[in-house]
Amino acid sequence: MAPRPGRVPVWWLRSERAAADPVAGGRTVVVHAVATDERPDRAVVDVGDLPPGRAASAGRLARLEMRADTLQLLRVEALGEAALPERRGPGLVLVERVLRDAPVRAELMAFLHDDVARRAEALGVVVREGTVLTAADAARLGLVSTDQVGAVGWRAGTGQVLEIYVDPAHRRRRVATLLLIAAEGAAAARGWPRLWGGGVRTALGEAMLARLRWGVGRLQPLTAVAPPMTPADAAGVPRRTLVPSD
Repeated sequence: MAPRPGRVPVWWLRSERAAADPVAGGRTVVVHAVATDERPDRAVVDVGDLPPGRAASAGRLARLEMRADTLQLLRVEALGEAALPERRGPGLVLVERVLRDAPVRAELMAFLHDDVARRAEALGVVVREGTVLTAADAARLGLVSTDQVGAVGWRAGTGQVLEIYVDPAHRRRRVATLLLIAAEGAAAARGWPRLWGGGVRTALGEAMLARLRWGVGRLQPLTAVAPPMTPADAAGVPRRTLVPSD
């Protein structure tokens, strides 16, 4: 499946380096999402394979860091255009969960950084914006599903996206974009299949994906409209975040 017309290909630049924390030791894998047409969409390129003198600054969307030994995702941050103040969404902390039952399912959940930081401070811990916590970390902080502002789930073995959801109060703030880029980057760093979407999705999901400028989502044609995932109680939420619009 090719990206929809008009989207810029997104490819991944990968490198490995010593961990920033000398106490933790080990090495980290760093991948940068690069939105240019100089490489095929979804390609993963090692830094050593770039032409001599080629800089990795142009077109960068995001940077992800992962432990080289366990492939645990550590940090996600927006870069370049995606990090401009007028384009930035709320400060987020992500939680990753990999369910090992067959077929293996991976999930990334987004929580507001301010909320997580307050909980962590009470335990004498500092959690920076962009940190990716484990499910065990989330449990220690008392984070539950009702605290999340968004989530994406996909099959690790095939790359098929099963769901993507953003709380109505936090839509139109680039939460879904960050979740998709983070999920795609995790797959690229681990050598998993890249993300793609089937033909069944909500009307809001179709509208959001139609506006996505980058080749992060690979979509089958819409075959059926799924029921909305928005909770019935959405009092006080602007209508523009509940229904599709141009």
